[in-house]
Amino acid sequence: MKKKIAALLMAAAMTAGLISGCGSSTDTSASTAASASEADAGGGTESEPVDEGEPYEITMQVVTWGQTPEELEQVESAINDIILPEINATVSLQPVAAWDIVNESQMALTSGEKMDLVNIFVCGAGMDSVSNYTSKNMILPLNELVEKYGSDIKSTLGDLLSIGYQGDQLYAIPSNTTMGGDYGFLIRKDYLEQAGITVDESRVYTPEEAEETLLALKEHFGEGYYGIALFGSGQLFYDFYEVDMLGGNGSTGVVLDPLSGNKTVVNLFETDEWMDYCKTIYRWAQEGLINPDVTTISDDVTSQLQTGYYFASTGAQIPGSDIQMATSVGTEFVQMTMIPAFSSTVTASQGLYAISRTSENPEKVMQFLNILYEERDREDSVAALLNAGLEGVSYEVTEEAGAAKAIVSAKEGSLWNVMIPAVYGDALASPKYAPLTADVYDEYSAFNEKISNGRICDTFGYVFDPSEVSSEAAAVSAVVEQYLGLVGYGSVNPEEIMPEFIAALKDAGIDEVIAANQAQLDAWFAAKQ
Repeated sequence: MKKKIAALLMAAAMTAGLISGCGSSTDTSASTAASASEADAGGGTESEPVDEGEPYEITMQVVTWGQTPEELEQVESAINDIILPEINATVSLQPVAAWDIVNESQMALTSGEKMDLVNIFVCGAGMDSVSNYTSKNMILPLNELVEKYGSDIKSTLGDLLSIGYQGDQLYAIPSNTTMGGDYGFLIRKDYLEQAGITVDESRVYTPEEAEETLLALKEHFGEGYYGIALFGSGQLFYDFYEVDMLGGNGSTGVVLDPLSGNKTVVNLFETDEWMDYCKTIYRWAQEGLINPDVTTISDDVTSQLQTGYYFASTGAQIPGSDIQMATSVGTEFVQMTMIPAFSSTVTASQGLYAISRTSENPEKVMQFLNILYEERDREDSVAALLNAGLEGVSYEVTEEAGAAKAIVSAKEGSLWNVMIPAVYGDALASPKYAPLTADVYDEYSAFNEKISNGRICDTFGYVFDPSEVSSEAAAVSAVVEQYLGLVGYGSVNPEEIMPEFIAALKDAGIDEVIAANQAQLDAWFAAKQ
């Protein structure tokens, strides 16, 4: 199943347009957004709470990599043992694969199916967005609910809560995790040593220096070896440049160099930076650094690295990423940073939870969400159960770290590692799997502190709402889907295909989308003054 994950995830992602590392969904469509515009913009009709004497069952999506752990029901039962006496509610955990979650959510909500907690799985790379749901009037505004029931949410998240807003309305609650990641490569340490190459993990490398390193490895090991393990129809632009996707997936406009105070929304694909990136990645493909079959490979990155024929992986790295990759692949890795960690609405987002309009008791659901952010001992922590599983069944504790924190080792046969962590409540205070050590908690804090010291975009917290240009946004998304696979990983000479790509975007209405995004961003900044 894991070997199918990458291709399916990318296929799901491409239905929304631009992909930067995880996946996405159908972004906006004329029909669904039109129905949203006809709906009550103020928030719809929240249901009255059910009789307090009758426990309310909360349906909650939980995200997997395609396999459901056998102990899911045991974890659900343990959660219910905690929350039933506290808030007179139970939870029903609904597993869904990462690449299916957006389409399944929107199909269920469109049909009116009862659902309480919808996971908006952003993954730090624009897979999904709050606007995918607000534009279709599928989720509830949460301002009043958080004020009444969310004291621990507010105290734990602080300013991080702003990434769940659209305009002045709060629509989703983010998990408490790292605020970003260092973009670049994880390179096999044994291959670097065999080739006599040194990578300094304390410095920042340019794309040209990264290319030199990968080419030196290629020269040492020869044909049949590739620089980077990739899959699907994506791109590496975000490993090369600082960019804010403005709460979306990039196809509806971005701000380049966002840490400089720049506030100009541009069509990414029409910029010099994009063309320079495409020329670079096309050259890398010609040099044999990228597998020519990249768009059809069905093995995920870990599986590719395990073959021994790839030197590196790419993406956002946080403390412990190299250790976790080493555990998965079976060999050590060295981090080569190209873009130091910074924080935007998207990079700070791993996963958010929204309350569906089909919920029958939003008040009770918010009470449950608040419990996920309370500081608790591990035996009473719902966040610990969701992020790490059940002690004695999913894992054994190897190192205590205080409260709910601990370093744990997976029990044989447990599949809780196929549940995606860091998307449930206070994930930073939840157990972490070995070979990480308890020092990682301090490393997370230091990492976030470093980002807070001048590496937060002025646009942090802004989310573009494409509903007013829904038809154009949907058409643009379709065009991006058509062309991105040709240029993103260097399959086609960009000088031949980009003029056609840009013309198609113009015909689809991207200029109108960019103008709407700019107007909203200007209004957002004006409201903050």
